[in-house]
Amino acid sequence: MSINESRVHQWALCALAGVTGFVCGAFVQQEASIRQLFRQIRRDPYVYHHRHKLYPMLSTFRTDHETRLWHRSTSLADKFRELVVSPIFDFVSAALMLNTDAATTTDLLDLIKYGLPSTENLYVHKDYVVSQDMCTNAPRWICEHFRGDYQKIKSDDLNLRYNDVYVLSCGSMSICKAFKRKIWNDLEKYVSSKAVEFGSVYAYTGPIYTPSCHEGGKWTMKYEVFDWIPMPVPSHYFKVLIVESRVPGSHPFMESYIIENSRMVGGKLSDHRVKIAEIERFTGLRFNKVLQPVVQFEKDIFKVNTRAWSGKFEEISEPLVTFPPDKQLNLI
Repeated sequence: MSINESRVHQWALCALAGVTGFVCGAFVQQEASIRQLFRQIRRDPYVYHHRHKLYPMLSTFRTDHETRLWHRSTSLADKFRELVVSPIFDFVSAALMLNTDAATTTDLLDLIKYGLPSTENLYVHKDYVVSQDMCTNAPRWICEHFRGDYQKIKSDDLNLRYNDVYVLSCGSMSICKAFKRKIWNDLEKYVSSKAVEFGSVYAYTGPIYTPSCHEGGKWTMKYEVFDWIPMPVPSHYFKVLIVESRVPGSHPFMESYIIENSRMVGGKLSDHRVKIAEIERFTGLRFNKVLQPVVQFEKDIFKVNTRAWSGKFEEISEPLVTFPPDKQLNLI
Protein backbone atom coordinates (compact mmCIF):
# COMPACT_ATOMS: atom_id res chain seq x y z
CA MET A 1 0.00 0.00 0.00
CA SER A 2 1.43 3.35 -1.03
CA ILE A 3 1.78 6.33 1.26
CA ASN A 4 -1.08 8.18 -0.45
CA GLU A 5 -3.37 5.19 -0.15
CA SER A 6 -2.45 4.84 3.51
CA ARG A 7 -3.27 8.49 4.16
CA VAL A 8 -6.60 8.19 2.35
CA HIS A 9 -7.39 5.12 4.42
CA GLN A 10 -6.52 6.98 7.63
CA TRP A 11 -8.60 9.98 6.60
CA ALA A 12 -11.54 7.69 5.83
CA LEU A 13 -11.22 6.04 9.24
CA CYS A 14 -11.02 9.46 10.91
CA ALA A 15 -14.06 10.67 9.00
CA LEU A 16 -15.96 7.51 9.88
CA ALA A 17 -14.99 7.86 13.54
CA GLY A 18 -16.02 11.52 13.51
CA VAL A 19 -19.40 10.83 11.92
CA THR A 20 -19.99 7.88 14.25
CA GLY A 21 -19.07 9.98 17.27
CA PHE A 22 -21.32 12.81 16.13
CA VAL A 23 -24.26 10.46 15.56
CA CYS A 24 -23.73 8.70 18.88
CA GLY A 25 -23.37 12.02 20.68
CA ALA A 26 -26.54 13.36 19.08
CA PHE A 27 -28.39 10.18 20.03
CA VAL A 28 -27.15 10.35 23.63
CA GLN A 29 -28.10 14.04 23.83
CA GLN A 30 -31.57 13.31 22.47
CA GLU A 31 -32.06 10.39 24.84
CA ALA A 32 -30.95 12.47 27.84
CA SER A 33 -33.23 15.35 26.84
CA ILE A 34 -36.26 13.12 26.24
CA ARG A 35 -35.77 11.24 29.51
CA GLN A 36 -35.56 14.56 31.35
CA LEU A 37 -38.70 15.73 29.52
CA PHE A 38 -40.52 12.55 30.56
CA ARG A 39 -39.61 13.23 34.18
CA GLN A 40 -40.97 16.76 33.91
CA ILE A 41 -44.15 15.52 32.20
CA ARG A 42 -44.81 13.21 35.15
CA ARG A 43 -44.57 16.14 37.57
CA ASP A 44 -45.77 19.27 35.77
CA PRO A 45 -49.26 19.40 34.18
CA TYR A 46 -48.29 22.33 31.95
CA VAL A 47 -45.34 20.43 30.48
CA TYR A 48 -47.71 17.51 29.94
CA HIS A 49 -50.18 19.75 28.12
CA HIS A 50 -47.53 21.17 25.74
CA ARG A 51 -45.49 17.98 25.33
CA HIS A 52 -46.35 17.57 21.62
CA LYS A 53 -44.74 20.95 20.90
CA LEU A 54 -41.61 20.02 22.86
CA TYR A 55 -40.99 16.65 21.20
CA PRO A 56 -39.71 18.08 17.85
CA MET A 57 -37.54 20.66 19.60
CA LEU A 58 -35.63 17.95 21.48
CA SER A 59 -35.47 15.32 18.73
CA THR A 60 -32.66 14.79 16.23
CA PHE A 61 -33.78 11.32 15.22
CA ARG A 62 -37.32 10.35 14.42
CA THR A 63 -39.08 8.29 17.10
CA ASP A 64 -42.56 7.98 18.59
CA HIS A 65 -42.13 9.62 21.98
CA GLU A 66 -45.81 9.32 22.89
CA THR A 67 -45.78 5.52 22.77
CA ARG A 68 -42.63 5.53 24.89
CA LEU A 69 -44.25 7.84 27.41
CA TRP A 70 -47.19 5.47 27.89
CA HIS A 71 -45.01 2.33 27.65
CA ARG A 72 -46.70 1.11 24.48
CA SER A 73 -43.54 0.79 22.36
CA THR A 74 -43.40 -2.27 20.09
CA SER A 75 -40.68 -1.46 17.50
CA LEU A 76 -37.26 -3.12 17.54
CA ALA A 77 -35.48 0.20 18.11
CA ASP A 78 -37.65 0.93 21.14
CA LYS A 79 -37.03 -2.56 22.52
CA PHE A 80 -33.27 -2.04 22.09
CA ARG A 81 -33.52 1.34 23.80
CA GLU A 82 -35.50 -0.17 26.66
CA LEU A 83 -33.26 -3.21 27.21
CA VAL A 84 -29.81 -1.71 26.51
CA VAL A 85 -29.76 2.09 26.46
CA SER A 86 -32.04 2.75 29.44
CA PRO A 87 -30.06 0.55 31.89
CA ILE A 88 -26.84 2.27 30.81
CA PHE A 89 -28.38 5.70 31.42
CA ASP A 90 -29.69 4.60 34.80
CA PHE A 91 -26.28 3.23 35.80
CA VAL A 92 -24.41 6.37 34.72
CA SER A 93 -26.99 8.64 36.38
CA ALA A 94 -26.71 6.68 39.63
CA ALA A 95 -22.90 6.77 39.47
CA LEU A 96 -22.85 10.52 38.89
CA MET A 97 -25.76 11.09 41.32
CA LEU A 98 -27.78 12.78 38.60
CA ASN A 99 -31.03 11.04 39.47
CA THR A 100 -32.71 13.52 41.79
CA ASP A 101 -36.26 12.18 41.53
CA ALA A 102 -37.75 11.44 44.90
CA ALA A 103 -39.35 8.06 45.42
CA THR A 104 -42.52 9.70 46.66
CA THR A 105 -42.97 11.96 43.64
CA THR A 106 -46.52 11.75 42.30
CA ASP A 107 -46.81 10.20 38.84
CA LEU A 108 -48.98 12.75 37.10
CA LEU A 109 -49.69 10.40 34.19
CA ASP A 110 -51.65 8.16 36.51
CA LEU A 111 -54.03 11.01 37.33
CA ILE A 112 -54.47 12.64 33.92
CA LYS A 113 -54.32 9.64 31.63
CA TYR A 114 -57.37 10.95 29.73
CA GLY A 115 -56.28 14.57 29.53
CA LEU A 116 -57.03 17.89 31.19
CA PRO A 117 -60.48 19.50 30.90
CA SER A 118 -58.73 22.90 31.16
CA THR A 119 -55.24 24.19 31.95
CA GLU A 120 -55.86 27.21 34.17
CA ASN A 121 -54.22 27.37 37.63
CA LEU A 122 -53.42 23.67 38.03
CA TYR A 123 -52.37 22.21 41.37
CA VAL A 124 -51.11 18.64 41.73
CA HIS A 125 -51.80 16.67 44.90
CA LYS A 126 -50.69 13.10 45.49
CA ASP A 127 -54.33 11.95 45.24
CA TYR A 128 -55.87 14.43 42.79
CA VAL A 129 -55.32 17.31 40.36
CA VAL A 130 -57.21 20.59 40.84
CA SER A 131 -57.89 23.50 38.50
CA GLN A 132 -58.59 26.57 40.62
CA ASP A 133 -60.91 29.33 39.43
CA MET A 134 -59.52 32.62 40.75
CA CYS A 135 -62.73 34.50 39.97
CA THR A 136 -64.86 32.32 42.25
CA ASN A 137 -62.05 31.20 44.56
CA ALA A 138 -63.23 27.62 44.06
CA PRO A 139 -62.08 24.63 41.99
CA ARG A 140 -63.29 24.41 38.39
CA TRP A 141 -62.71 20.66 38.45
CA ILE A 142 -60.97 17.93 40.38
CA CYS A 143 -59.59 14.75 38.80
CA GLU A 144 -59.26 11.59 40.91
CA HIS A 145 -58.28 8.01 40.08
CA PHE A 146 -59.98 5.17 41.95
CA ARG A 147 -58.64 1.62 41.72
CA GLY A 148 -60.36 -1.65 42.45
CA ASP A 149 -57.79 -2.58 45.10
CA TYR A 150 -58.15 0.67 47.03
CA GLN A 151 -58.76 0.78 50.78
CA LYS A 152 -62.27 1.95 51.54
CA ILE A 153 -62.40 5.53 52.79
CA LYS A 154 -64.05 5.99 56.15
CA SER A 155 -66.90 8.47 56.31
CA ASP A 156 -64.88 10.90 58.44
CA ASP A 157 -61.96 10.82 56.00
CA LEU A 158 -64.34 11.25 53.07
CA ASN A 159 -65.89 14.35 54.64
CA LEU A 160 -62.42 15.70 55.42
CA ARG A 161 -61.41 15.31 51.78
CA TYR A 162 -64.32 17.43 50.57
CA ASN A 163 -63.73 19.95 53.35
CA ASP A 164 -60.12 20.33 52.20
CA VAL A 165 -60.90 20.59 48.51
CA TYR A 166 -64.22 22.41 48.31
CA VAL A 167 -65.35 23.94 51.57
CA LEU A 168 -62.11 25.71 52.45
CA SER A 169 -61.88 26.99 48.88
CA CYS A 170 -65.46 28.23 48.82
CA GLY A 171 -65.47 29.64 52.33
CA SER A 172 -68.46 27.90 53.92
CA MET A 173 -70.23 24.56 54.05
CA SER A 174 -73.48 26.39 53.31
CA ILE A 175 -72.35 26.71 49.68
CA CYS A 176 -71.87 22.95 49.19
CA LYS A 177 -75.34 21.75 50.12
CA ALA A 178 -75.28 18.86 47.66
CA PHE A 179 -72.41 17.12 49.46
CA LYS A 180 -74.60 16.58 52.53
CA ARG A 181 -77.44 14.95 50.60
CA LYS A 182 -78.06 11.23 50.29
CA ILE A 183 -78.00 11.39 46.48
CA TRP A 184 -74.36 12.54 46.53
CA ASN A 185 -73.46 9.77 48.94
CA ASP A 186 -75.15 7.32 46.56
CA LEU A 187 -73.03 8.70 43.72
CA GLU A 188 -69.83 8.21 45.72
CA LYS A 189 -70.84 4.64 46.53
CA TYR A 190 -71.61 4.06 42.85
CA VAL A 191 -68.11 5.24 41.88
CA SER A 192 -66.60 2.90 44.47
CA SER A 193 -68.65 -0.04 43.21
CA LYS A 194 -67.56 0.64 39.62
CA ALA A 195 -63.92 0.75 40.73
CA VAL A 196 -64.30 -2.64 42.41
CA GLU A 197 -66.22 -4.14 39.48
CA PHE A 198 -64.06 -2.88 36.61
CA GLY A 199 -60.73 -2.15 38.31
CA SER A 200 -60.18 1.53 37.48
CA VAL A 201 -62.34 4.68 37.44
CA TYR A 202 -61.28 8.26 36.64
CA ALA A 203 -63.64 10.84 38.16
CA TYR A 204 -63.87 14.55 37.28
CA THR A 205 -65.90 16.63 39.75
CA GLY A 206 -66.72 20.33 39.71
CA PRO A 207 -69.33 23.09 40.09
CA ILE A 208 -71.77 24.48 37.55
CA TYR A 209 -73.03 28.06 37.70
CA THR A 210 -76.36 28.66 35.95
CA PRO A 211 -78.85 31.50 36.50
CA SER A 212 -82.40 30.92 37.66
CA CYS A 213 -85.42 32.22 35.77
CA HIS A 214 -88.14 33.73 37.94
CA GLU A 215 -91.64 34.99 37.29
CA GLY A 216 -91.58 37.93 34.92
CA GLY A 217 -88.67 36.53 32.92
CA LYS A 218 -85.94 37.80 35.24
CA TRP A 219 -82.72 35.84 35.51
CA THR A 220 -80.68 35.91 38.73
CA MET A 221 -77.47 34.42 40.11
CA LYS A 222 -77.20 33.60 43.80
CA TYR A 223 -74.31 35.02 45.83
CA GLU A 224 -73.24 34.70 49.45
CA VAL A 225 -70.93 37.12 51.25
CA PHE A 226 -67.84 35.85 53.09
CA ASP A 227 -65.44 38.32 54.66
CA TRP A 228 -67.28 41.10 52.82
CA ILE A 229 -66.57 39.41 49.49
CA PRO A 230 -69.55 38.21 47.39
CA MET A 231 -69.05 34.62 46.24
CA PRO A 232 -71.23 32.92 43.60
CA VAL A 233 -73.06 29.81 44.74
CA PRO A 234 -72.95 26.80 42.37
CA SER A 235 -76.37 25.82 41.11
CA HIS A 236 -75.24 22.24 40.42
CA TYR A 237 -72.27 19.91 40.74
CA PHE A 238 -71.16 17.51 38.04
CA LYS A 239 -69.23 14.26 38.01
CA VAL A 240 -67.81 12.69 34.84
CA LEU A 241 -66.67 9.07 35.07
CA ILE A 242 -64.30 7.20 32.76
CA VAL A 243 -64.48 3.51 33.59
CA GLU A 244 -61.63 1.25 32.50
CA SER A 245 -62.46 -2.45 32.36
CA ARG A 246 -59.85 -5.05 33.22
CA VAL A 247 -61.69 -7.58 31.05
CA PRO A 248 -59.55 -8.33 27.96
CA GLY A 249 -60.98 -6.92 24.74
CA SER A 250 -63.28 -4.41 26.44
CA HIS A 251 -63.06 -0.64 25.99
CA PRO A 252 -63.36 2.28 28.43
CA PHE A 253 -66.78 3.89 28.68
CA MET A 254 -68.07 7.15 30.09
CA GLU A 255 -70.91 8.30 32.32
CA SER A 256 -71.76 11.75 33.65
CA TYR A 257 -74.08 13.10 36.33
CA ILE A 258 -75.38 16.50 37.41
CA ILE A 259 -76.79 17.00 40.91
CA GLU A 260 -78.51 20.19 41.98
CA ASN A 261 -76.88 22.08 44.83
CA SER A 262 -79.97 22.13 47.01
CA ARG A 263 -81.22 20.72 50.30
CA MET A 264 -84.27 19.34 48.50
CA VAL A 265 -82.42 17.30 45.86
CA GLY A 266 -83.23 13.60 45.82
CA GLY A 267 -84.59 10.86 43.61
CA LYS A 268 -82.78 7.97 41.98
CA LEU A 269 -79.22 8.31 40.76
CA SER A 270 -80.26 7.40 37.21
CA ASP A 271 -82.50 10.49 37.16
CA HIS A 272 -79.39 12.70 37.33
CA ARG A 273 -77.52 11.08 34.44
CA VAL A 274 -76.76 13.49 31.58
CA LYS A 275 -74.79 13.82 28.38
CA ILE A 276 -71.19 14.92 28.69
CA ALA A 277 -71.86 17.56 26.04
CA GLU A 278 -74.36 19.13 28.44
CA ILE A 279 -71.68 19.53 31.10
CA GLU A 280 -69.23 20.90 28.54
CA ARG A 281 -71.79 23.45 27.37
CA PHE A 282 -72.37 24.89 30.84
CA THR A 283 -68.79 24.75 32.14
CA GLY A 284 -66.65 25.41 29.07
CA LEU A 285 -64.57 22.31 29.87
CA ARG A 286 -63.59 19.58 27.43
CA PHE A 287 -63.39 15.95 28.47
CA ASN A 288 -61.37 13.05 27.01
CA LYS A 289 -61.54 13.63 23.28
CA VAL A 290 -59.59 10.38 22.92
CA LEU A 291 -62.77 8.41 23.54
CA GLN A 292 -64.86 10.39 21.08
CA PRO A 293 -65.16 9.70 17.33
CA VAL A 294 -62.37 11.19 15.21
CA VAL A 295 -63.45 13.24 12.18
CA GLN A 296 -61.04 13.10 9.24
CA PHE A 297 -61.10 15.72 6.46
CA GLU A 298 -60.06 14.71 2.96
CA LYS A 299 -60.48 17.03 -0.04
CA ASP A 300 -63.48 19.02 1.17
CA ILE A 301 -65.23 15.92 2.52
CA PHE A 302 -65.19 14.41 5.95
CA LYS A 303 -65.74 10.99 7.41
CA VAL A 304 -65.94 9.62 10.92
CA ASN A 305 -63.18 7.22 11.90
CA THR A 306 -65.22 4.75 13.94
CA ARG A 307 -62.14 2.64 14.67
CA ALA A 308 -60.79 5.43 16.85
CA TRP A 309 -63.97 5.45 18.93
CA SER A 310 -63.84 3.22 21.98
CA GLY A 311 -66.34 4.98 24.23
CA LYS A 312 -70.06 5.26 24.68
CA PHE A 313 -72.19 8.08 26.01
CA GLU A 314 -75.35 8.04 28.08
CA GLU A 315 -78.41 10.03 27.03
CA ILE A 316 -79.50 13.12 28.90
CA SER A 317 -82.63 12.73 31.03
CA GLU A 318 -83.83 16.34 31.12
CA PRO A 319 -82.44 19.86 30.54
CA LEU A 320 -80.25 21.47 33.15
CA VAL A 321 -81.83 24.94 33.27
CA THR A 322 -85.46 24.93 34.41
CA PHE A 323 -88.06 27.53 33.47
CA PRO A 324 -91.38 28.62 34.98
CA PRO A 325 -94.42 26.83 33.50
CA ASP A 326 -95.42 29.88 31.48
CA LYS A 327 -91.97 30.27 29.93
CA GLN A 328 -90.55 28.32 27.04
CA LEU A 329 -87.13 28.46 25.45
CA ASN A 330 -86.85 28.17 21.70
CA LEU A 331 -83.54 26.64 20.64
CA ILE A 332 -82.35 27.11 17.08
